[in-house]
Amino acid sequence: MNDELSSVHIVRAKHARPLTNSSRALLALSSWTVRTWRSVTRMKYIGTTLLVVLYVGWFIHLSLKMYYGYGEPPFDLAIFDQGMWLISHFHEPFVTIMGRNLFGDHTSFILFLFAPFYRLFPEPQGLLVLQTLLLAGPTVPIYLLARKYIKNTLIATSLVATYLLNPLLQQGNLNQFHPEAFLVLFISLAIYAAIENKSVLLVVMVLLSLMVKEDVALLVVPLGVWVTARRDRRLGVSIIVGSVLWAMVANWLIIPWLLGSSSIYASRVPFGGVSGLLGTTIHRPGQLWSYLGSQGRPFYLWQLGSTVGFAFLFSPEIALIGVLVVAENIISNDPYMHQILYQYSMALAPILVLGTLYAIAKQSHVWRRNVLTTVALIAAVWSCAQWGFAPFSTNKVSAGWVPSSSINALNYLEKGLPANSVVSAWYPLVSHIDHRDQIYVWPTPFYASNWGLLNDTGARLPVASKVQYLLLPLVLSAPDHADVFKQITGGYRLVRSRAGFGLFENKVSP
Repeated sequence: MNDELSSVHIVRAKHARPLTNSSRALLALSSWTVRTWRSVTRMKYIGTTLLVVLYVGWFIHLSLKMYYGYGEPPFDLAIFDQGMWLISHFHEPFVTIMGRNLFGDHTSFILFLFAPFYRLFPEPQGLLVLQTLLLAGPTVPIYLLARKYIKNTLIATSLVATYLLNPLLQQGNLNQFHPEAFLVLFISLAIYAAIENKSVLLVVMVLLSLMVKEDVALLVVPLGVWVTARRDRRLGVSIIVGSVLWAMVANWLIIPWLLGSSSIYASRVPFGGVSGLLGTTIHRPGQLWSYLGSQGRPFYLWQLGSTVGFAFLFSPEIALIGVLVVAENIISNDPYMHQILYQYSMALAPILVLGTLYAIAKQSHVWRRNVLTTVALIAAVWSCAQWGFAPFSTNKVSAGWVPSSSINALNYLEKGLPANSVVSAWYPLVSHIDHRDQIYVWPTPFYASNWGLLNDTGARLPVASKVQYLLLPLVLSAPDHADVFKQITGGYRLVRSRAGFGLFENKVSP
């Protein structure tokens, strides 16, 4: 029969019409497509790859939409963009937007290491894209650990989805830019290294984590405790001691040296500071409990756990790495810290998912692993729908404060600013023109607002006489300090105007 088939094929081939070039190209493309599809279907990580690509693409899109629509405020995107511009040009990192040394505000020395890369993409958009990529990074250790210890590709992919759907992550992703994005990746890799007993990687990630901010010891100390108990006692104790010492140096030496004062954030400790908090805890516990039950703190705790369906509670030791950060957030008198809307909770997202992964891996029965995974994934989808920014979420991204019809006009006005001129600009515009030594958020420096150590509020700063340009709405409302503009308008002339905005130049060149 094979010979007969061969002879039939030969006969058909003899009488077949010759293939055209387009037909050959089509056959080659079809053959390549089939081979590619077969190789793709054998790739166990295709689901995770697709999820990461979708997340990165979507959140880069949303971030840039907000930026180009003037929806990214200077606090904090322009703070870090001006800071990075100053560092990458070897200038003193005194950020005039906030009136403080960048590293006196927070000891985010990780930005020094990033400065060479910033020169390649020296724009706020580059910071926003970088943040999205950093936040997507923990999917790698999550997937690797799940594949190794749970040995189920579907569960591993589901845990990656649980992480990417987490509203702590998504809210932080769209909250301007913050160095905590580095911490999200570093602490994930540190936990991965601790579980896998990779001491060199662990030490490197711990060091990088501590370079992100002065309070990162609150994450690293619990990690060191876990390493001490489960892996290497000597290494774990070294991590604990080293992180505590660094926190002391950062908070008690570096910040006061750069600021000439203690951190302005020390006032976030309630009851008058650490001693007052301890005194209240011991002598007036009822007052403390009443305080902890206020400002939505219990709801914040419920939100954290509900993002993974509280699945980590079945074996919570990895999730407990985040316990001191949770405590810091709920004790703080700054309401931003116990809301999931801000950067303070971002690093908890991978910890909660890795804690859930650990709890699932500890289950001896397959059905229990499947149930916990399902619960975590359903909870992630539900919480994302409620508080996240996925296409199916209740929350929607608005472009910004500026009407879309005014965007081209603002681009035109911004081009009228000479390089490195001294400027005071309306709040939403600052992050688009912050590549200069001196840029101020109106009405500063004519009326100091949220500037410096906050003890000059309302004062006219000496640098006010050096401001060369103002970029403002032509009609300022009372909240925009129209009264301040009225006081100085005689010293400036309108040189450009369009779509309700004006560029004013100092009549006397400073």
